Amino acid sequence: MKKVNLLLVCIVLCFSCSKQGKEGVMDFDKVEYISSYDSIYADIDEPMGPVVELHVSGNMLVLNHANDDKQFSFIDIESGRLVCRWGTVGEGSNEFIDFSSNFSLKDSCLIFQTSATKEINRVSLPDILNHRSILRIAKEAYPYSADFRPRRIYPFHDKKIALGSFKEGVFGLLEKDNTLISCEGDFPFSCDKVDGIYRGNLYQSRLLLNEDKNRFALFYMVSDAFEIYELDGRGMRKVYMSPFRSVPQLRERGERFSIDYDNSVAGFMTVSASSKLIGCTYSAKSYQEAASQDMVSDEILCFDWEGKKVQKYVLPFAISNFCMDAEYLYAVRYVDNQTVIYRFKL
Repeated sequence: MKKVNLLLVCIVLCFSCSKQGKEGVMDFDKVEYISSYDSIYADIDEPMGPVVELHVSGNMLVLNHANDDKQFSFIDIESGRLVCRWGTVGEGSNEFIDFSSNFSLKDSCLIFQTSATKEINRVSLPDILNHRSILRIAKEAYPYSADFRPRRIYPFHDKKIALGSFKEGVFGLLEKDNTLISCEGDFPFSCDKVDGIYRGNLYQSRLLLNEDKNRFALFYMVSDAFEIYELDGRGMRKVYMSPFRSVPQLRERGERFSIDYDNSVAGFMTVSASSKLIGCTYSAKSYQEAASQDMVSDEILCFDWEGKKVQKYVLPFAISNFCMDAEYLYAVRYVDNQTVIYRFKL
């Protein structure tokens, strides 16, 4: 009898392992097809550059552009009105030498980096939206050295989290005054061939924050791997590591390494989060193939802040970048050389 019971347990375990092994990042039990949506804005009268990142704050949608005379666009969601466009490159009043591709909205401020001067800039949102000629701007220097080269810095409570190229670790923790506390984390896949300082440049990542839960999610691009960490007064701990199959493939030329985009999946393309959900677009196609199709997707994969799969949303058409809040998903679509912003109810 004991042998029979043991055999049954083994069969159940093997079946469970087999099922788990076959399940990929795109496989969800719950799938919802969304058919209704609103068109919030189209840049018919004032063409915009490509949207590299967007965030929602209250009734305001903020777009960050590439290849544009203005870095940011501010759209009133309910009225669909373009409130203003702001942010010029230069050395004059209210101008900046460069703008980082990522930005944050916090404490009524627009926060972004200037890499040339190694500064974090906090600009008053009310001043921008009210078209004031004199803006309240606070600047603070961030650390940068041969062993610590941050590219993206995210405010998180009274600290900051930096992504970039570091001699050790995957991300850096900064104090409120930008003093470096430590570099933390390890890459989830083998990267022994690449020296530490070059790993962050080669294996790039994106960060999503949830201050309500004291957590942040770290997505590794060109892969299907992501992690969730918790940071509070007791310290930092990893609470989730996704099972992954696809990691960045390397191309080696002499002593130099680069990503082999022909043989690596596109993986996670766009990521965003609300206080309840983590959302992302993903492609199992090769990076080159997905890039040739403009990195678009009609599927939004949603996880909770424990890393559990919640739901897959299938949209009526493919979208580019997106962001989300507790109720809606806001997505960018390029139609006939126009930038169109849509809103989907979640």
